[in-house]
Amino acid sequence: MVDRRSLAIGALALFVAMSQVESGQAQGQGAPAQGAQGQGAGAPPQGRGAGAPQGRGGGGGRGDGGAFTPPAGAKDLKSVLFNWTWHMGMLRSGAESELIKTLDYHAAGGTIQVDGQPCTLTKYRVQANYQVPGYRAQIECTRANKQKYSNVETLSGDYAWDEDIPGAELVPGKGKATPRPTALQERLIRLWASPHGAPKAAIAAAAGLPTTESFGENPAVLLDSQAKAGAKSTTTLEWQGEKAVITYPIPGVPGAMATATLVNYLPESVVVTHGPNKTEFIYGKWADWNNPLFKIEALYAGTIVERKNGTVVRSVTAKVTEIGQIYVIMPVPDSVQKAGK
Repeated sequence: MVDRRSLAIGALALFVAMSQVESGQAQGQGAPAQGAQGQGAGAPPQGRGAGAPQGRGGGGGRGDGGAFTPPAGAKDLKSVLFNWTWHMGMLRSGAESELIKTLDYHAAGGTIQVDGQPCTLTKYRVQANYQVPGYRAQIECTRANKQKYSNVETLSGDYAWDEDIPGAELVPGKGKATPRPTALQERLIRLWASPHGAPKAAIAAAAGLPTTESFGENPAVLLDSQAKAGAKSTTTLEWQGEKAVITYPIPGVPGAMATATLVNYLPESVVVTHGPNKTEFIYGKWADWNNPLFKIEALYAGTIVERKNGTVVRSVTAKVTEIGQIYVIMPVPDSVQKAGK
């Protein structure tokens, strides 16, 4: 059976090779060191549904170097975490390592809540780097009274701030950065409950490692080596019929716990409880949303609905993604650092 990623693997391998260069550059900015066709609305990807996954190496089956093959129908935590990332196309290279480091997401449309009122999106772009970790969400929308709203929500490590233009204040005199320390936990929850963030956080917690150290490994091999080292998992698994339900802590938000419900190893929802608050992320229409010239079978949710305590605060549909090892950083402006975490 010919690997369906064979046409894209060469290009992705180049991105992976460049990732170490990017890590060094990001470290210089205060970041710690440390990518087929669409599958349709909610359908499990072709060739991934039943039995063990096929290989992703240089065009062959699992005998070409795959480090782990889950037994058909396996319901243990290691197999489920492996299958979760495999079905989403997050495992790459002959070793089937988890190598999705960054995201560039453009929405086709949707709405968000601004001051408790719906605002119709005219632009919604998210650039994320899961190793910093951080993201920059550019928002432009129109309220019911025709008033325009724009903001750039930014997260980097332990800092959260808003920008009036992307990269505000990084060039002296250009733009304004406003510290938003009270938004830090909300933004961390949004990152680690996201389509890529959720499996990354669940694997890190299962391995007893921070997310900056669990990246770039085959999930099954990582969990085995950590278990031998005596690491304690804080990720749990239970089954509700044919649905796998995985619970894991949200990195950087003490007391916040996420519950991801998987159908055919793709999350239909991630629900985060933190104190009295419950934030629900509902996902659907999984597909490869990359540019038609660079389809790599790395899936992303085509629809995302976010509810906080029962109220819809964001609802977006995907237009295009760039999933690979693109250069995405979000340096913290001096004024934000001086304001404190």
